[in-house]
Amino acid sequence: MTARLDPICRTVLGRAADAVSVTDLGTEISHQVARVIPHDGYLLVGLDPASGAGCFHTGVRGYRSGVAHRLRTDAALDAHPHPFARLAAGPCPVGVLGADQPEFRHSARVHDVMAGAGIVSEMRLALMASGVMRGMLILLREHGSRPFSTADADHAARLARPLAAALMRFVGGKALRPSGRTPLPPAVVVIGADDRIRSMTPSGQEWLRELGLSSPSPADDEPTFVGTQLNMTHLARPSNGPAVTRIPMPQGWVVLHAQGLSGAGAGEGEVVVTIQGASAPLLLPAVAAWYGITPRERAVIEQALEGLPVKQIARRLGLSAHTANDHFKAIYRKTGVSGRDELVAGLS
Repeated sequence: MTARLDPICRTVLGRAADAVSVTDLGTEISHQVARVIPHDGYLLVGLDPASGAGCFHTGVRGYRSGVAHRLRTDAALDAHPHPFARLAAGPCPVGVLGADQPEFRHSARVHDVMAGAGIVSEMRLALMASGVMRGMLILLREHGSRPFSTADADHAARLARPLAAALMRFVGGKALRPSGRTPLPPAVVVIGADDRIRSMTPSGQEWLRELGLSSPSPADDEPTFVGTQLNMTHLARPSNGPAVTRIPMPQGWVVLHAQGLSGAGAGEGEVVVTIQGASAPLLLPAVAAWYGITPRERAVIEQALEGLPVKQIARRLGLSAHTANDHFKAIYRKTGVSGRDELVAGLS
């Protein structure tokens, strides 16, 4: 089977950087994975490597938004036996949940919600690279298909690392694009505990449409906040602490901040999300992680953003001018820019 997996890994890696959109990437990954692990639906999630919040997603025939919300929030349901954090930290990055497994015969999650959605089996893959979870892949099989097997899980475990590398290549394999090029002004969106949009500033609807972050709720026509960026609202709710994600877009990088509302007039579980073009200090941690920038190279970039010449950068960092120039060359090669002006533009 390893001989069959190797060409799949090479194909996914080879095509990831050429994928124009997240949808293209997800389609290619699903197609290649299906050669050894057939599935009826999938959800592919990219994570901001600096914060762990969702930064892009795509999928086909996954859980509907109402079902997904209940699986995340219904306290009456048993907890998922394979949380992604545990898969990322454990010896195997794959977990399978299905109606055929004896340990889940009384699981309301499996026999009530999943079965009601027509799902017989779910497989989760934590996509790890260099000790950091770069994304998540959920594969689904519907009623009429056989549940995922131990052999399927073994194949998935061998594919997890190449798939993580494909996510990195999808972002880091493209030349660094200027941030903040969007003509839209910053927006503020207030999200309720039920994920419905309570209110927003005038530019909010345009941002949500641009980012694909809203859809009508199953019950009525009120817009619901959707997408993997939705997990920001859940990250922000428990302690009212901020959550942030940086999203790579064709027109530049976009940043989302989420923070729980408190005080008079704030509804329980309400979160405010701000959306705007990314500034250099906020963008650099994520760019460094996506493009494989070393800590020393990142320090050089930070000095370059201040407009310092090479000799002064070298003195500040205790380097020779030759070494500082070598760092710049490595940075240009990794980010696909032709020189310092393009580098600074890509982060400004």
